[in-house]
Amino acid sequence: MLRINGRDYELKYSINTLCNMCDNGIDVMHMDQIVINVKTIRELFMYGLRHDVKKITQKRAGEWMDKYMDEGGTFNSLVEEVMDSLGKSLGGDESEDDGEEGK
Repeated sequence: MLRINGRDYELKYSINTLCNMCDNGIDVMHMDQIVINVKTIRELFMYGLRHDVKKITQKRAGEWMDKYMDEGGTFNSLVEEVMDSLGKSLGGDESEDDGEEGK
C-alpha cells in the first residue's frame, strides 16, 4: 500500500493487466531478461495503478512517484512495493518470513 496525496493506493496486477504488459514488452514471466531501470519501474507502477485509475498515463505515474518521494517515501520502498505486488499477483507469498520469526 502506498500513500500519495493523502490517499492509499494498492498496486494490483490482474491477468489482463499482465497480458497488456506483455503486449507492451514487459513479460513478467521473464523478468530476468528485462532491464530494470527508472523507466521500467514507472511503467510497472502505472500498470499496478490501472485497476484503480483507469486512464493513468506514464507521465502522471511519474508525477505520482515524485509526489510519493516528496512526501517522504523513498525510491527503494516504491520499487519494493511494485515487486512485492507483482509477486503476489503471480501467486507468491505475501511474506517469505511467515512462521520463521522466533524459531
